[in-house]
Amino acid sequence: MHFILGLDIGTTGCKASVYDEKGTVCASAYREYLDLHAHGSLDAEGVWLRLREAVRVCTKKYPEIEAICTASFGETVVCTDGGGNALSPAILYTNANAQEDWKRLHQAVGGSKIAEITGHISHPMYTISRLMQLKRNQREIYDKTEKFLFMTGFIEKKLGGDWCAEDTLAARSMAYDVQKGKWSEELCTAAGVALEKLPPVVKAGEEVGRVKEELVKYFGWKKSPIILTGGHDQPCTALGLGAVNGGDAAYGLGTAECFTLVLDAFTQSEKMQKAHLISTPHVVEHKYVTYGVLFSGNIVLSRLKEALYAREVQQEKEGGVNVYEQMMKEMPKTTDVLFLPHLAGTGTPQMDMADRGVVHGLTLETKRGELVRAALEGIAFDMRKNLDNMRSCGLSVGKILAAGGGARSSEGLQIRSDILGEPIYASQDIQAGTRGVFYIAAKALGWIREYEQIKSFSADIQYRPQAEPAASYYEQKRRRYWELYERCCYVK
Repeated sequence: MHFILGLDIGTTGCKASVYDEKGTVCASAYREYLDLHAHGSLDAEGVWLRLREAVRVCTKKYPEIEAICTASFGETVVCTDGGGNALSPAILYTNANAQEDWKRLHQAVGGSKIAEITGHISHPMYTISRLMQLKRNQREIYDKTEKFLFMTGFIEKKLGGDWCAEDTLAARSMAYDVQKGKWSEELCTAAGVALEKLPPVVKAGEEVGRVKEELVKYFGWKKSPIILTGGHDQPCTALGLGAVNGGDAAYGLGTAECFTLVLDAFTQSEKMQKAHLISTPHVVEHKYVTYGVLFSGNIVLSRLKEALYAREVQQEKEGGVNVYEQMMKEMPKTTDVLFLPHLAGTGTPQMDMADRGVVHGLTLETKRGELVRAALEGIAFDMRKNLDNMRSCGLSVGKILAAGGGARSSEGLQIRSDILGEPIYASQDIQAGTRGVFYIAAKALGWIREYEQIKSFSADIQYRPQAEPAASYYEQKRRRYWELYERCCYVK
């Protein structure tokens, strides 16, 4: 038998999955690393060690690995030495120390020019501002850095591959010319970032080396698999769900909530820029995607779990209740509580990283289950705004396919369907990120010819918007939610 190993490096944990030639998941493992986060940074070497554990566990019975392909979250940068080792913790997109550096770049080049070159709306969250800040405040690390890598490039180098950055991740730097397919000399010069410190840009599915022999022995594999490039987790997730043509939409319900819409061509307009809708490469060649995003997705429920369900969390550790199931059971059918879930900023369209969450309507009688419901509703109301913006910009939105940890909850999916006013299709196979990189590798190995051959793994379960009285409840509450949003958010 021959197998492909798919890796997905997330913000809070990493996944490894083994697939056979039919696309069946033979084994999976997950390792969390919330403890590796600190002040807008992440211990990249620690992530590598956790990932090694996950890989060793899930490949124990499947040593005939033919290829490895990796997806990861974007914007985050790792400063590496000549051997690909991290010189310092990886700098996350949530790091808020690069505002002044971004302002200088924005003023020097101009927002319109930046959008024209990169397909992205000028914003401090992107990698180039982090590199400017690093050079200004930690010049020794900047000078010692051989290459600035994204998380996939870092993992690929650790495995034994060449220096590289997939174009879907390079685009998230705000230093990449999306249409020309290369680093922008104009932007890098304006930022003062040396082009030679940036890795070569590659497309998804390119071979960049083979796994080191020492790792082959450590994992107990029979041979050294080839290392194939993957890309940004959102387009990889879209591919994993079968979203390959214009209008296909992938709804990622992870730590952050992301609505990924496939575009048939590079698309820009003034209206899209106002809605902060970008145009960036898909892992499917000659296709593009745009995103509607909320930085606080399932992480909101995680925080509520820690704060309100401490006793159940302890019971779960001792083999008791499933805490998330308990949270869903305690939700009432309605609540007057409103929850703006901006624990890490607003996301699109405002992209205000300084905004904060708001809970409105608490009384002495408010139960914790009401807060859980209000949080899920708030997340969905925010994402409804993105869906409406996409359509108002003339973008076609078709079938909505759900994946990610949040797709485990039928209650959460039903709330989202009700508020979006659209059917949502889900699957038992919620880990679409690793399935996406499986498809990339399968195509590179010749196991499949075209991505259009992919059967959507997300059509197993369908959630449809409920009729009355639920429709009236959500319509009335949506108006109240946006009134609160307008009063409390930092409207620009």
